[in-house]
Amino acid sequence: MSDEIKVPVDEPVPDWASSYNAKEYPRQSVTGDAVALALDTCGARGTVRALLVERGGVPYQGLDAWPGGFMDWDGDEDTRQAAIRELHEETGLQAPEFVEALGSYSRNGRDPRQFAGYRDEATGEWIARGARVTTAAYLMLTARAVEPQPADDAARAHWADVYDYLPWEDLRDERRQASLGSIVQALDGWAHTAPDGVERVRELFGLRDWNEERTAERWALLMEAELVPEARRDVWGRAQRREDDGLFGREMAFDHRQILADALGRVRGKIKYTPAALMALTGPEATLDELQAACEAVAGRPLHRSNFRRAVAPAEHGKSRAPRIVARTGRRRPREGKGPGVAPELYAFLPDAVRARLDTSIRFPWLHLAPEDEGSA
Repeated sequence: MSDEIKVPVDEPVPDWASSYNAKEYPRQSVTGDAVALALDTCGARGTVRALLVERGGVPYQGLDAWPGGFMDWDGDEDTRQAAIRELHEETGLQAPEFVEALGSYSRNGRDPRQFAGYRDEATGEWIARGARVTTAAYLMLTARAVEPQPADDAARAHWADVYDYLPWEDLRDERRQASLGSIVQALDGWAHTAPDGVERVRELFGLRDWNEERTAERWALLMEAELVPEARRDVWGRAQRREDDGLFGREMAFDHRQILADALGRVRGKIKYTPAALMALTGPEATLDELQAACEAVAGRPLHRSNFRRAVAPAEHGKSRAPRIVARTGRRRPREGKGPGVAPELYAFLPDAVRARLDTSIRFPWLHLAPEDEGSA
């Protein structure tokens, strides 16, 4: 609906509306970003994939980013609609059923186009032509990573492993834990000079007390220590490179790795108290092994198998206080091939659990990431 239609033609215009001039205020722009995540259970171990586009234009040409863009002044009702529209325009995909607001990002300088302009050759005066950009990000969870088709200003669209961008967040094997140890060593010099640096590194990156939900805080610490290229950018978005940048994962455009860290932390928390979020990733039916693999992929850490089963599907007439989120269907998942073994039983999410937030969150039985007699990493 156009502005002309929205303005009543048969009513007098208020004095304030006639005198107001937006040009008297700093220029602002608003964008919507689609943060779409999907579960990938292919291969020996599952993971979480993010739907990203490779930027075809400047700034950050060639870097991965979330599908998104500026609001359509006339066509978009709000930033949610803008994010959904941009998702379709840049990847060809429709938004899944699970969509919720993730957060608003307005840090000064997050988009280098804020500083666009030129210097007048005659007067030497700087002519500013940019606008400060605020984005609203929307978390979208889906069980199917449908192949995208790049369009608009995206060079390509693809699903990528989130742990390629946040490698320290996946600690399901000793190799990953050793990589985390290298990151802690890189933090050591900074930690001894920053206020409470040693304690903060131990609290956030220590294996013994690892909290998988604190992804945003770990990212903020790496930014503060300037160990990631995003922390070393000039106003035009150009980063100073270091030889060990590869240790800290793949760089993303704008502040989109911060958005990824926020999204991953959000999902890690939601699977504990919002069964709808877990169901969005697995589908309405799954085996208990598939549910465990999904939770491990999201959390980036292993679970105790038998205790996990009791946590999500306790006996109906037992004394367990754990919330039941799934129940037997009486059907089994067909086995691939003709090898020996019993086909696994399918479980379905309980409608009452899916529609509500759990009063008591699920206490996942995480396996220890470090031996009991070891200190923090």
